[in-house]
Amino acid sequence: MKKHIFRIFVCLVFVCGVLIVSVKLDIFNQSIINLHNLTFLTTEPVFGRRYLPEHDLLLSPINFHPKCANANTSRIYLKHYQPSYSLGEQIKVQIDLFDRDGNRKSTGGDHLRVWMEDPKTSASVSGEVFDHNDGSYTGVFKATWAGQAAIRVFIATRREELALYYRMFKQYSSIWTAYADFNKTPLSETSRCSANQPSMSKTNEWCNLTTENDGFPWFCKKTNLTCDTWTNSYTGPTNFTLDTTEKDILTWSVKGASSDILRLFLNISIRNVGNSSLLTPPDISCNNLPAKVTWQQKSPNGFFYTNRWHSLMCHDTLPRTIDTYRQCLKGRTLWLHGDSTSAQFKTALHSFLRFPSHANHHVPVNDKDPLHNFSVSWHAHELPFYHGARHYPRYSNQAQHIMMDRLPNTTKDIVVLYLYVHFTLVHPDEFRRHVRRLVPSAKNLLARAPNVTLAVRGPHAYFRGTQSLLSYWGLIYSDIWHEEFASLHDKIVYLDFWDLTMARPSADVHADMSIVHQMVHKMMSLLCFRK
Repeated sequence: MKKHIFRIFVCLVFVCGVLIVSVKLDIFNQSIINLHNLTFLTTEPVFGRRYLPEHDLLLSPINFHPKCANANTSRIYLKHYQPSYSLGEQIKVQIDLFDRDGNRKSTGGDHLRVWMEDPKTSASVSGEVFDHNDGSYTGVFKATWAGQAAIRVFIATRREELALYYRMFKQYSSIWTAYADFNKTPLSETSRCSANQPSMSKTNEWCNLTTENDGFPWFCKKTNLTCDTWTNSYTGPTNFTLDTTEKDILTWSVKGASSDILRLFLNISIRNVGNSSLLTPPDISCNNLPAKVTWQQKSPNGFFYTNRWHSLMCHDTLPRTIDTYRQCLKGRTLWLHGDSTSAQFKTALHSFLRFPSHANHHVPVNDKDPLHNFSVSWHAHELPFYHGARHYPRYSNQAQHIMMDRLPNTTKDIVVLYLYVHFTLVHPDEFRRHVRRLVPSAKNLLARAPNVTLAVRGPHAYFRGTQSLLSYWGLIYSDIWHEEFASLHDKIVYLDFWDLTMARPSADVHADMSIVHQMVHKMMSLLCFRK
């Protein structure tokens, strides 16, 4: 009996011991999980999105200015502090946004740009920003030079601005208003125009000028003259019904940038690795870089040092000399169609190559250098294009697929496809429509003209300067180019200028010409003498 009781007691002790150990192990394991999660959140953040979709931005109401993100109260700090970083090491920062009264933001959607700089060496590099949609953002950098650096943050566009623009796109089609002249001597009338088709019940009130706009939808309100008397286009006054808060928001895009750069910034030190003080690219020349590699969105793809752009994609082996550029262009036309920011490329080439320009604002031009046997062509893209107060003839605008379709099979020209600034005034779906139409013409040209060099120029970043022209849309446009041209990544070079212009900010949509020259050389290094 005693032995039986003793056995029962031993079993009970064993079971209790197992239960105690099990509970302790469970608590310990739970602690490990919590610690692991904490470490994960601290050292390896789950990246959010580069930008929020339209639906998310429209969920919350449009706040007045004191409730918006404020540069004086918002904060930045290192996710994992180190006394210094090694060359090539990744650096992560967290940015928490607060409003003017010090209340933490609980939603995302604000567009931030971040960069790292050292004014003493004229060095700078862009960082990537990921939105966690809770008022916090992760900035990711790479240490590209040894020495000192300051990390800075700029609140480029607030969520409230983007929500307002999306609503205006839906209600008014465009943030600026295009107009058309209708002329039949001695009569002359004007009317407003839009890329959006009017309601079916009112089609008889609009001129359908889609055919005249190279196949892209374009409608102008009918006048007393017939639709075929359309002669000119220009930009005129807008007529929006907005409340006081919305009118105020529209002015934010022309505010000086300095008040929206975070008051707080971070200073860091970067150590050499061996004898290297600068990060170097892979051992391949840019003209040998496979086209598909240029479409890989790896950031940063370069950095500035001593005021010169250093590519991290490839070795720039193209000498920056007049003779080299002329040799590259000999017997060819360089097609730089688009808008005034592509005309800047043409201006830079005229300055560098010393041949005369006959540019006249938005008038099409093909300038030739007969002595060295090359030409550079510029033409404004199709509507929507906002010419300003000057009235331009219909022929001033031409779709780039028309230009490609007219090139002969024997061409060995360089064609750079580019759409950007004017589309920031309409919904991104309109941009996608125009990009998509380029694809069949590009495929056809590549199939029948084996010696042509074809490239897509991506968007560039800038601070502000002109009302409602936001570089925020460049993030979306870059993705649209990548998606629509996915089948051609191995045949067309993508000219990615986002990191370059994020690293060296421009005051407005027109980059400083010193930056334009850097952009032009990057283009030439990738497209000249391509193997």
